[in-house]
Amino acid sequence: MVQLKDKGDYYMVKIELRKVNKIFKPNVHVLKDIDLTIRDKEFMVLVGPSGCGKSTCLNLIAGLEIVTSGEIYFGDQCVNELPPKERKLAMVFQSYALYPHMDVRKNMSFALRLARLKPDEIEKRVQKAANILNISHLLDRKPKELSGGQRQRVALGRCIVRNPTVFLFDEPLSNLDAKLRTQMRAEIIKLQKQLQTTLIYVTHDQVEAMSMADRITILNQGRIQQVGTPHEVYNYPRNKFVAGFIGSPMMNFIECDLESSNLRFGENIIKIPEEYVNKIQPKLNNGLIMGIRPEHIEIKQKPFPGSIEVQISVLEYLGANTVVSFDFKGGISAMAVTSGFYSGKMGDTAYISIPIEKIHIFDAKTEVNLLYNIPIQKFDD
Repeated sequence: MVQLKDKGDYYMVKIELRKVNKIFKPNVHVLKDIDLTIRDKEFMVLVGPSGCGKSTCLNLIAGLEIVTSGEIYFGDQCVNELPPKERKLAMVFQSYALYPHMDVRKNMSFALRLARLKPDEIEKRVQKAANILNISHLLDRKPKELSGGQRQRVALGRCIVRNPTVFLFDEPLSNLDAKLRTQMRAEIIKLQKQLQTTLIYVTHDQVEAMSMADRITILNQGRIQQVGTPHEVYNYPRNKFVAGFIGSPMMNFIECDLESSNLRFGENIIKIPEEYVNKIQPKLNNGLIMGIRPEHIEIKQKPFPGSIEVQISVLEYLGANTVVSFDFKGGISAMAVTSGFYSGKMGDTAYISIPIEKIHIFDAKTEVNLLYNIPIQKFDD
């Protein structure tokens, strides 16, 4: 049995995945050598494109799938052989999985009644969870009488009453509209901080990941690409995949060459510091790709010192900002994001600047960020 340290209603537990592999027959290698530590009381988000293995990873932690090799630890105890019901986990799925014939009170208390808890203890836990989620007035309603957001709260309440070691969320907001998703994100964050328990959240939406997580685990093709805070994965991506996946609009990627201390792309040249040159030179034979986020590009309608002339191809006004797509001389395309309304027109000439401290250079063969080890101050100057 897993030995968990009691902390009142909840428990202290650190979760570790050590060299975890999962292979589905015939020979579908879904997770490959996963090493991951999830800290006690941490809000960890697993994010990546469809098919990257994030939901499988969650199912392994829950015990719904069995690891092919490797070990999963809760605290200092390996739980590979422990059935789901003994791991003290609570899981919220994309579908709310509420019993339509039961009212909210019975849906929330179902697992407690199966566990044969005393009626007064069941009612105490249900009322406590309902108060936390502000659904006390809904306890006598059936699921069909609830909105999507209310059903989501009931699904959360069903988890809270069980006093779980860990909350597991598998894309729980994907069925909600954009406004409600934003509201529920904030409520889940507040809930996790209030309960002071570990929460592992799976999503394909990088906006959810960036806005909710203490740390983010980014997966692709069954492998962890990077683990870090939202600030770290946004500003210091380890490779081209992470750089392109995190951020909206996505990072611009431009093939370039190094000429002395200059980066050349098409007819354009950017001078870079010697420190960058020293990092880049050993990988020149593999080819180089420059990355720059659209929001880091300055764009104006008139020339300014150090600016590069471009031609506007598309304007997308979004209210708070405008996405400006443009073409460099030589036919290379990119985009910038400028605050508020950009008053130019399609086909106009514009002028942009690329801040050197914000660029990333990727090895075209391995896609590794060659500037990843540049001291953090370089990017914050």
